[in-house]
Amino acid sequence: MQLSSGFGVNDVLLFLVVAGGLILGHELGHFLIARWRGVQIEEFGIGFPPRVATLFYWRGTRISLNLILFGGFVRPAGEDDPTVPNGLSASSKTTRTLVLLGGPATNILLGFLAFTAAFRFAAPDLSRVLITEVAGASPAAEAGLLPGDIVLSVDDQPVTVFEDMQNAILSRLDTPVTITVERDGQTVTVQVVPRSNPPEGQGAIGVFLGYPTKPVSLPQAVGLGGQALAYQIIETIRLPARLLHGQVAPEQARFSGLKGMYDMLAWASGIDQSTGRPFLTLQLVGVISVGLAIANLLPIPALDGGRLMFVAYEAVFRRRVSPRYEGLAHAIGFALLLAIMVYVTIQDFVNPIALPR
Repeated sequence: MQLSSGFGVNDVLLFLVVAGGLILGHELGHFLIARWRGVQIEEFGIGFPPRVATLFYWRGTRISLNLILFGGFVRPAGEDDPTVPNGLSASSKTTRTLVLLGGPATNILLGFLAFTAAFRFAAPDLSRVLITEVAGASPAAEAGLLPGDIVLSVDDQPVTVFEDMQNAILSRLDTPVTITVERDGQTVTVQVVPRSNPPEGQGAIGVFLGYPTKPVSLPQAVGLGGQALAYQIIETIRLPARLLHGQVAPEQARFSGLKGMYDMLAWASGIDQSTGRPFLTLQLVGVISVGLAIANLLPIPALDGGRLMFVAYEAVFRRRVSPRYEGLAHAIGFALLLAIMVYVTIQDFVNPIALPR
């Protein structure tokens, strides 16, 4: 379902808190590592200029409040000038590397915390299959299946994972099948005739599947959060190769800008409001945070990864690229990134991301 271009106040606030908070957290990571390594920071800004007020000074760093109250920034001394004492560019390769990694590392940490919090609210029970939605006028609706039913068996074949139900249904198209479900603690049996030619977007019987939830302890949530973090990192890194091999459709791996991020958060928030648990929203926060970390590590000038590329060059060839040329590369990279962001944002409006209901 394509989301409308309307903006709800609560959804806008959620977007500002999540996206702005992840950006601010990224900059805070740079800031804390820089101060730990003795790099002078001229300003840590909450929001983006123009500056509204100087809140206070901390160890020589101006902490400012800015007009565009979204995210933040860090202004290190001597970012591109190695002649500035205690500046970033004048620091050792180790210090520059740690400072540049501080932002992405913080986003990885925030992603882990978001995943952990999500599982603390609602950990999926992967041993049972839940009907989350029933399409109108579908065989499932006519048979009396309801959202919230837990599928126990299809024609006496036990169902514990999605594939069990899908395989059982697909092997009996246009033939009556008996589906046994658990509903409010009772066992209910219905007969359904799977369709061989269902409407677009629907399966043979017209149900959408998910997993029920179960309570877990904090240590278990931490373990599940770590697994989700590792999975997200690995799948994001593997995505380009999977695209090249045709394992993922291009429309499923498209870039998304701020508008697309807003749409996804609004979608997740709407579903979470119906369940009373912020599971999907927190999961999405984790995904966005990990994506922000990996995107910033791409070897593109102006990004952390681009600056790390120049540090790596210095380490290998034992000489620095001229600050003038490095600064020019970052300026060109920044202009390119702005152009890409504008294009992606336009696409988010013209062709919004299709999200399930």
